[in-house]
Amino acid sequence: MLLIPGPVEVPKSVKEASTLVINHRSDKFREIVKNLEILMNEHFSSKRVALLTGSGTLAVEAMVYSLIKRGEKVITFPYGEFGNRLLDSLRRRGANVVSYEKPLGEAFTVDEIKEAIDNNKDATTVALVHNETSTGIAFRNMEDIAHAVKSKGLKLLVDSVSGFAAYKLLVNEWKIDAVATGSQKALASVPGLGFVALSQDGINELVKEEVPAYLDISLYLKFQDKFETPFTPAVGVFNATLRAAELLKMEGIENRWRRHESCARFIRSVASYLGFSLFGNESNFSNTVVAAAPPIKDLRAKLKEFKIEISPGIGELKEKIVRFGLLGVVDDRAVMKLANALGTIFNSEIPFTPPPECKLPEFLAKEVNWD
Repeated sequence: MLLIPGPVEVPKSVKEASTLVINHRSDKFREIVKNLEILMNEHFSSKRVALLTGSGTLAVEAMVYSLIKRGEKVITFPYGEFGNRLLDSLRRRGANVVSYEKPLGEAFTVDEIKEAIDNNKDATTVALVHNETSTGIAFRNMEDIAHAVKSKGLKLLVDSVSGFAAYKLLVNEWKIDAVATGSQKALASVPGLGFVALSQDGINELVKEEVPAYLDISLYLKFQDKFETPFTPAVGVFNATLRAAELLKMEGIENRWRRHESCARFIRSVASYLGFSLFGNESNFSNTVVAAAPPIKDLRAKLKEFKIEISPGIGELKEKIVRFGLLGVVDDRAVMKLANALGTIFNSEIPFTPPPECKLPEFLAKEVNWD
């Protein structure tokens, strides 16, 4: 049982769809491209979604290179490994970056973001990570952040690789310029597809100069206008992700938001009960990753005896914490299996049961086997 921050376990029909190999200039594939962008626009509540063959990192870098010009002043707020990677991407782009940083395990407030904007009146953009899987912490108040940024006339770029479909996130309504994500996280598809969702403001801000072709969102959208891709795509991944997007529509994105939050809350309760030291607090806990310092050092090895795989920390947290990934189609059965295994390891009865919101709908539960 794979409980890491990605890739994730996927429904059977998604896995089967990933085996498709067809001509990427065929009418059948054009139909896949067309329907996938329609569904992803619906899920993001966005104007357009660029579909890119590659990882979530590709999506983030395409967003950075396509919406920021060399020399632009950008404010960013890293609070973990992926915030630092975003910072690196901004610097590689040649942006004039002002970076505010926090110790690992802490997060920024809306007031701190407002203050940073007020202190950098010549900045054009705020770029940040929505959900930080390295620390199990997130910006849970993205609507407030979007209002704070956009009310000052700045662009807002959001790396939501591990946040999309696990939190309420409305690109158009909140006037976010761009949001990047990947197929292998809460969308519950196979790895290999990146997305950049855009509002009309974001489309208007697309840069045409000094953008490598593979990162040029304008080029992707131009080809998607005729339901094609500019370069040879991972056709099987496109097909699998279309199926995943269909399943998300059938479940209902609001239900998926609630399922992620309730399953994560349950595992945090179990971990706290067993003596884990959690990263974060109620104002910033992640819906997709529970990060905590375990009472014993060999926890990952012990869980593998139960056929459960979790992740260690990364960077300076590598030997200090473990991370339980709870993305995609993780449900009450999965988290209860994990809780029972932890109870056995720590010789303790678990006095909790997952909340009803942690369940998958019956049609989707049939597609996922946690044995």
